[in-house]
Order: sequence, then C-alpha cells, then structure tokens
Amino acid sequence: MAEAKKAGWIAGAVALMGAVGALLTGISDFGGLFKSAGDSPPSSSSPAAPGATQSQAANTPAAPATVYYQGHLEFGRFNFDLKPPKRTGDTYVWGGGGVFESYHDAAKMAVWTSSGTPDRAACASAVDEQGKTYISGTEKGNHVCGRTAEGRVFRIDVTGVAETFDGGATGDVTVWDK
Repeated sequence: MAEAKKAGWIAGAVALMGAVGALLTGISDFGGLFKSAGDSPPSSSSPAAPGATQSQAANTPAAPATVYYQGHLEFGRFNFDLKPPKRTGDTYVWGGGGVFESYHDAAKMAVWTSSGTPDRAACASAVDEQGKTYISGTEKGNHVCGRTAEGRVFRIDVTGVAETFDGGATGDVTVWDK
C-alpha cells in the first residue's frame, strides 16, 4: 500500500514538473514580447534551451492508444506480437500457478501495484520501472503489464489462477499498437 501511494505521488510530481516547465517555456517565449530593443534573434545554430523538447511534447496532445488485440485467453504459451496471440516457436509468454514467464525475450512484465486499472501509458511506465521476464505471486484480480519484443504494450487482467504451478491462468488481455 505504501509503495502504491509513493508511486502515485511520484507520477503526480513528474506531471506537475512537466506542466510547470511547459508554462515557463511558454512565458519566456511569449511571441517575443519580453525582448528588449537590443536583443538579437537567436541564431539557428544555437543549442536549444534545456527542456525545450520536453515542453513541446507536453503541449502536444497524446494520440489515443489504439488497441491491436483484445480478448480472453486461457493461458498456455502466447506471443503477444501476433494477432491473435498464439504460440510460435520458442518465443512466448507462459502463465500458470500465479507465475508469468517470458521465454526468449518475448516480453518484460510487471505486476501493477497501484489502485485502478492501468492504461497503456501507466503499463509502459510500470514495465520501464520494474519489468522482468519472470513474475510470481499473481492472483485473480491482478493486472500484469508488459512490453513485447517488438515494443507493443499489453495488460493482462488476471481472471483466474490455478492452484498448482503446472495449472493455467486465465485473463482478459489488451495489447496496444506500437
């Protein structure tokens, strides 16, 4: 619970810093209104101000995440880069007995520890921060976030976990486009 609050606080602080940076950049470049008469226009070879790229990205609305695949799976061995997910060779994610494991770099995964259901951006962030090829202790109701070898972000909403390690898991899966 404390980790979830900490993660939420950190996400809020990062968003606030981005908004403040965008605001300050916008004020400092307010159509040249704050330039003095002796100021010359910046040359095209001068380096960009720190954070300029970030503020432009913060001002650009994010495109809505497009769903690549969505459906219910009874876990065996799935490659989430395929539509629909299926087993191909020896590159796959396997789930069973509270464990999810990636074989041959099929994906990095993380259990969502905050409240609510994570969207694409939240899942991508969770995988960036704590992604692994093997996670255990998953239970019915957990959300498992992941990123495939080809860069697709996915979420498994765990709907069932077998009592034994060799038993399967079930889940509602959403895979977003790259």
